[in-house]
Amino acid sequence: MVKWRWHLGALALYTALAVVFIDHSVNPNRYLAGVSKDPFIYIWFLAWMPYALAHHLNPLFTTLIWQPAGFNLAWTTSIPFLALLLGLPFTLLFGPVFTYNLLVIIAPIASAWFMYRLCLVITDDARAALLGGILFGFSAYEMAQDTAHLNLSFTFFIPALLWVLLLRLQNKIGRWPTVFLASLCLIGEFLTSSEIFTLIFVFGGIAWLLALYYLPERRAELRRLVLDGLLAAPIVIVMLSPLLWQMFLSRGTIQLPAFWPYYFVADPLNLIAPGNSGFITLFRAKATGCGPEEDAYIGLPLLLILALFAWHQRHTPAGRFLAVLFLCLLVASFGPLLRIAGHRTNIFLPWFVFLHLPLLGMALPARFALFVSLVTAIIAALWLSQAKTQQSRWWRSALSGLACLALLPALHPWTKIPDSKFFAPGEVQAQLGPNPRLLILPFAVRGPSAYWQVENNFGFTQVGGYLGFPSPAMLRFSAVYELEGAMEVPNFPASFTSLCEQTGTQYVVAGPGTPPAMLATLAGLHWPSRQADDVKIFTVPGGDHG
Repeated sequence: MVKWRWHLGALALYTALAVVFIDHSVNPNRYLAGVSKDPFIYIWFLAWMPYALAHHLNPLFTTLIWQPAGFNLAWTTSIPFLALLLGLPFTLLFGPVFTYNLLVIIAPIASAWFMYRLCLVITDDARAALLGGILFGFSAYEMAQDTAHLNLSFTFFIPALLWVLLLRLQNKIGRWPTVFLASLCLIGEFLTSSEIFTLIFVFGGIAWLLALYYLPERRAELRRLVLDGLLAAPIVIVMLSPLLWQMFLSRGTIQLPAFWPYYFVADPLNLIAPGNSGFITLFRAKATGCGPEEDAYIGLPLLLILALFAWHQRHTPAGRFLAVLFLCLLVASFGPLLRIAGHRTNIFLPWFVFLHLPLLGMALPARFALFVSLVTAIIAALWLSQAKTQQSRWWRSALSGLACLALLPALHPWTKIPDSKFFAPGEVQAQLGPNPRLLILPFAVRGPSAYWQVENNFGFTQVGGYLGFPSPAMLRFSAVYELEGAMEVPNFPASFTSLCEQTGTQYVVAGPGTPPAMLATLAGLHWPSRQADDVKIFTVPGGDHG
């Protein structure tokens, strides 16, 4: 029986690692954990959810972004679990920026600790469980996604769910506690990432079928889990029904670019060469060209552990089950067509079959590294726990330590918050009147307009804003494509003028970072303009500016 001191020690170790590699003494109120414009999405949602409820607004739809059509939030990464159930008190006390940074630090700690508890059930070895927690909670997937995608880095629901299911398989808990706890895990995951929620059933189903085949002595318990799942299903559906209904009504509103499932895939070279999140930077695998998706890295020491486990356990049912499951997940992460060193080959892979299925066709295979890292951590923990002699224990511990060192992440990147004097609370209204309708530059994904809206306490509406893909109703305006940097539009000034007129835009606000070429285009329109604080304001002719 593992003593409670081990549990606290594991939590303390994971917390220390997160603080060292993610926090490293950065001011959480002046800097933002991560890179790119994606963190602004989560800050917007952390502020929006309590704001919407306090003002009796629909939290799943807003006209503050992409007005006048508005923006449906059901298919976006709206993180209601994190915004309302976990981060709400911190948002109210310290603001959404502090809350976001805190959640970025908490994400790997929670994932590591629940993985530790899962591995403890599997191995009954505290040292092996400690290893499993590190390998999962601080995996390349976790560290890469934690730089930009909070919904994808909060992964603790998966080991928590497996922990519950294993306790059920071992007859340590009954049916109704299993149903209740599994339902909570599934609901929490859906309210954090519907993408990962869907993949749980895909890869969970594959794992269940493989277990049914390789573990015949467990078939009765495995079939029992199906009944438990059928009992949990209505609980999950009822609790999620408002969001599911909203998703049903807005189905088809989000379409990923067709090439994404081919482009955002794991590269075999990334298994041994870390991406941008890795500490070892002597050479890198350019798997995707996008740092948060270069997350397949395992490292040579850990690959050696996987190979040793597969060889030593090749004659055991559990060993064959885990080895085959690992290979299935790994091959799936390579996507529909194999890419090597960033170059696409013509070699078709099994995931090609899933591309034409609902929802799964939108999944990005690079993110399957989450499940690869999960199985990898379990295998490594089992391998360490199976040492039969003291000598074996020592060299296995040494190789495990080397695997952890090879997996060390780079220090987490931080970005200075793009504060603007003009977007301070009340300032926009003092300059332009109550609730003005703005088009802000840099536009949508190219700038921090979503953050500026939060900074102003949602005191204005905007044509644009970045919460994901543009509102489909707004894509009929050709100017949107050039504003987002997707393509050059013929006669852009006329298209831009039409966009402003038809959306009722009152002012175009060129904020810090607006490209000089865009400023020159606006100047060529000869609209009334003036400098205000750190922005330049262009008044759209013919609009209601009262």
